Amino acid sequence: MNTAQRIVKNTFSLLFSGIISQAIGFIVIVYLARVLNPGNFGKISFALAIITYFSLITNLGLPLLGIREIARDKKKINEYLGNILAMRLCLAVLSFGLLFLVTSFLNKPLEIKYLIVLYGLGLIPSALLLDWVFQGLEKMEYIGLGRILSGLVYAGLIFWFVKGQKQLFLIPCMSVISNLLVTGFLFFIFIKNFGKLKLKFNIIFWNNLVRQALPLGISIVMIQIIHNIDMVMLGFMRTDTEVGYYSAAYKIPLVLISICAFYFDAIFPVISNYYKASLDSLKKLQSYTAKLMVSIALPLGIGGTILAKLLMNLLYGTKYDNGIIAFQILIWVVVLAYLNMIYARGMWACNKLKEYLNIVIIQAVINIGLNLFLIPSFGIVGAAIAAVSAEILGFFFYYREFNKVVYIPIHNYIVRPVIASIVMALFLKYELNLNIFFLIAGGISIYAVFLYFIKGITTEDIRLIKNIFE
Repeated sequence: MNTAQRIVKNTFSLLFSGIISQAIGFIVIVYLARVLNPGNFGKISFALAIITYFSLITNLGLPLLGIREIARDKKKINEYLGNILAMRLCLAVLSFGLLFLVTSFLNKPLEIKYLIVLYGLGLIPSALLLDWVFQGLEKMEYIGLGRILSGLVYAGLIFWFVKGQKQLFLIPCMSVISNLLVTGFLFFIFIKNFGKLKLKFNIIFWNNLVRQALPLGISIVMIQIIHNIDMVMLGFMRTDTEVGYYSAAYKIPLVLISICAFYFDAIFPVISNYYKASLDSLKKLQSYTAKLMVSIALPLGIGGTILAKLLMNLLYGTKYDNGIIAFQILIWVVVLAYLNMIYARGMWACNKLKEYLNIVIIQAVINIGLNLFLIPSFGIVGAAIAAVSAEILGFFFYYREFNKVVYIPIHNYIVRPVIASIVMALFLKYELNLNIFFLIAGGISIYAVFLYFIKGITTEDIRLIKNIFE
């Protein structure tokens, strides 16, 4: 299997499983938004936002460091696996203790505190998750199976047990059970294929791990601030109901961003190798990636803006209409995130972590500042504007820094998708009274055909895809 075919196999494994698991998860979110009122939906969204920051303590950038090092030298697997797993387990215990302490002093109702602590029980199984090991080994199919299994179990438990407001505390319990299941599944697969696991407590090696991973770990914290702090700040500065509106509006963009991230997860080991072995190959792969991302992102942004009300009503009903404007703004976070990942993920793989860290710190500070300024006056619309602003700022810096490694000019790939997107937009606006499923299918078809007609998709692209699958 050549490199291109391996990329396609891994991308397909992650994309297929990612789309399935994200679809299952999103169906659960829609179900919960409907059976809970916006206030209670806001409570679980706030609790999850808080948990995100404590889960970062167990991450510390260690999984991504492990992926990169295993991808470059498979012989290092036992050394990195044993030490990273032991270190993350210790960090998870510390993180849960800290979470419990902080929650006890939190100025929030007891109901929200219980939700936070119950979700926090999932920190330990999450720390033992071996998905990063399989990613480094480029065995993405196992990650995919684990994600689908976890999603199905979680959905089944939610649909079976949660029928309304009275089962609010069961929701985090179902999440913890699904986390335990996927962790156990990947442990079983690893032991079956590679032998027993052995925790290692090599303090010298741990110090080396922390020194290498810390810039990435801090970067991940900053990323979560960029994508998550708005929910936390809304929870403290506005009502639970407003958090519910905003969470419902943001879930769709976050699912779309997660699906895109699966592609970058699949090519991350290859980019890491190309950086060391062949900058020409790196440039070629990243150029095709840029073309692909632009061609997908622009119609998503334009189509999502036009169809916002229909989408929100279809998924959540009219009781979440107050989140429509926020959604129309947040869909552009998707567009910018797709473009940013081309350059930001490239920086991860090309040993530009310090430069990456500087950029995300700037983004995080700007995002917090804008939220502090905008949320009191504009509520969820202000939070959405802050999110988009942080992504715009990030693009400028990511583009400049990664192009110092290899030059990937994004403007070469924008004009044709913009023209095709405008044609699609005219169709959507003119036929807006039609069924939404017809609008989506028609919009995609018109966009794809017109993009091919104006050579946004070339016969060379089609030939490349055909050769990969042969």
